Amino acid sequence: MRKFLLLLVYLTVACSPLATIAQLKFKKNDSWRYQLILKDSLQGGYQMEINKTMRITITGINPDGSANLVYELESAAARRPDARFNSADPDTYLQDWQMMSLMLLMHRPVVFKIYSNDSISAPVNIAAIASEAGASLALTDDALAAITNNWNYLNFELKCFFPAAPKALTANNEWKESPWNFRVTSGDKELVEVTGTPEENKTDSVRVAGEISYSLIRNKGNVQTFKSLSRQVQSNGTALTAREVTVSPATAKVLPADTAWFNTLMRMSRMSNWLEVNGEPDSAKIARFLAVSAPLYGNRLAFKLAKLSIYGSGSEYMYEQYQNALKEVPSAALAGSSSHLFNKLQHTYYENPDSAMVLLKLLSADRRSLDSWLDQSFAQYLPQHDFDTIEARKEFRGRGVSEARIAEIFEESRKAPAGAQLLMTRILAENDSIFQVSVRPMSLWNKAMHTTDTAILKSIAADFGQISPAEMTLGKAARYELLVQDILRKSNMPAAADALLDKALSDLKNNQADTAFWTAHPELQSKKIANKNILSHAYYLKYEQTKTTDKKAALNYLALAAGTAPKSNADKAYESFYDRAFLHSEENYSARFAKELDALGKPEEAMKVLSRQLAAQPDMLDSTRAFFNAHFPGKSFNAYFRDVLLKEWEDAPDFTLKGMNNENIRLADYRGKWLLLDFWGTWCSPCRKDLPHLNTLAQDINAGKYPGNAVLAISCQEPMETSRNFITANKYVFPAAHADDKIEKSYKIKGYPTKVLVSPDGKMLDLQFGADYAAILQTYSNAYFTQEKEQPSTIKIDNKKKD
Repeated sequence: MRKFLLLLVYLTVACSPLATIAQLKFKKNDSWRYQLILKDSLQGGYQMEINKTMRITITGINPDGSANLVYELESAAARRPDARFNSADPDTYLQDWQMMSLMLLMHRPVVFKIYSNDSISAPVNIAAIASEAGASLALTDDALAAITNNWNYLNFELKCFFPAAPKALTANNEWKESPWNFRVTSGDKELVEVTGTPEENKTDSVRVAGEISYSLIRNKGNVQTFKSLSRQVQSNGTALTAREVTVSPATAKVLPADTAWFNTLMRMSRMSNWLEVNGEPDSAKIARFLAVSAPLYGNRLAFKLAKLSIYGSGSEYMYEQYQNALKEVPSAALAGSSSHLFNKLQHTYYENPDSAMVLLKLLSADRRSLDSWLDQSFAQYLPQHDFDTIEARKEFRGRGVSEARIAEIFEESRKAPAGAQLLMTRILAENDSIFQVSVRPMSLWNKAMHTTDTAILKSIAADFGQISPAEMTLGKAARYELLVQDILRKSNMPAAADALLDKALSDLKNNQADTAFWTAHPELQSKKIANKNILSHAYYLKYEQTKTTDKKAALNYLALAAGTAPKSNADKAYESFYDRAFLHSEENYSARFAKELDALGKPEEAMKVLSRQLAAQPDMLDSTRAFFNAHFPGKSFNAYFRDVLLKEWEDAPDFTLKGMNNENIRLADYRGKWLLLDFWGTWCSPCRKDLPHLNTLAQDINAGKYPGNAVLAISCQEPMETSRNFITANKYVFPAAHADDKIEKSYKIKGYPTKVLVSPDGKMLDLQFGADYAAILQTYSNAYFTQEKEQPSTIKIDNKKKD
């Protein structure tokens, strides 16, 4: 969106220096039809062309010498690298705000004034047009703001139709309109020919280059034709932007646009609230809408794709409809849509390996999504699973899944393992480095699962000998090394298992230390974090291997496992959840390490370990308290919590935000209270689902149930009006503020929703997504405010030092 708006601003480079001619020559009902072609280029090869046909009419002359002008768009076409649009061709209509901006403007008279001082006003009635257009499609605030901002630049187009006439209409007359030098090249009774070239500029780092030429109608002041090529060029000659503008009389007949089809398509888009109730998709509205629209447009590809968007979230009924709609769309039409490709793969891989490969190749354009499907979904289908049909049916029915869908799920589970094996064979046959890197380690694990031959297992272990840095990161080689070593151990091959475990440890440590690889691939930092979490488990496995033979070495490995585990939410990666599911590992081994230290008679050292673990697992406060009370009788855990633990937390960055009623809300306002911050947005589905729970907590706090506690919901990445309307529509009572351009950066918000707990002293702790934040808030609040009779703690810890 920003890129497109930037292009509109560059129109001024070509046209704005040309002041308009005095309006004395205009007469009421003067009218012209023009064709305007804009061709824009930006660095990086981005190009866009817009072709418009419009009628310009003088509707009145005012006493002050200004003229009233109406601009009416009759047709539009656009072309850019990812799309082609023509208002006369319904097959080119897209759910796209730029196309919507053109379509909604057509045949809506936009009013301007041309003043006697040669300036052209901004659109006079654009707010009314935007309001009408927005209401007709129930546009979101963001979409309406985008197109309104776009329309506000239309006066720059008009300057190409009404450039300045020279004071003297004689040949060779020259004048300057910075950064252009103009000259009359010729003139006859009807037309005056003008050319412009950039003035010399040797001082600025960016200058204007190009040329302008136009034929001015002598007695009217508007152009017959206009052409310009303007570029912004750096001092070294590098072109930053380029715009070519061509204006000529429009003679071709305009074909009508299919407004009904366009409106249908836009009402199905995410830019419209047409099918929602209180910001959520409404299945009843959707059903009624499709009952009317499907008979008219159901065979159109754009309609089929739009159905995917409206079914993509909501009830189980809508999910089933989404799956059915997904089957109607050809795979090639899903190119560029990773989520739809991902979901279609889920129901294709076990039915047709060739079709699945088509989808995988399309998905490979988004490497992150490809890795996600292979390592988080496909890998689950390779082992044989026992399916508890009785419990599964009970669960599905409780969620409202239809009997037909339940039967389909069971059939899919029956076919899944065999289908996964066929697809694995098909992937390995591909002569494609992306697939080889992503799948080779997984294929070794798959092969090991399906053999009992010790010679073959030894061969598989040997095949892990040449693991590349790419396989360690993109192929999750360490996960599969640890899985295979477990198979070797269970096959009574301890020596081979120990060797492969050592190999995995070595590979993981080298991976973490490979600064050249991580510097070259900063986009893969989450995978570095995931591998570090696997390294923690590998150390734990080494502890298990050595604890009966070398207790000192074993304790060292356990310390490494605890030290390598996540210390905060920043040390966690989403894909680690799947690693733990495959490896049966734990997120944090600090509790085990603390237990060992305690057994060695080192309770204070154990307490240090448990205290550090709270930053990564805040819900462990109760178990930490229990350990403290058991090992330090007569000491106050609450005093220890206030005087020691909290001091190790980070300081919460200060802020002053605008509340929903435009009041100032400051962090300092909550001094002395436990504050739960919730960073959210109406555009975020998990955020919307959680807000009722946050509201319940706010209601309890308001009722005095939890004194000393407070919540503040901070809406992000959207206009305040959007979040205010959403809160009002849902009758939420929690206090709310709107994010500025600083708070999300200062609190290092990486995803939504994010909860942050701030102590009465202004210290903060990140809470993991999905955590029972209400319970954590109460536990920490009780530990802080409750005054125990025991004497204060004298235990000292320094979480910045290693044991």
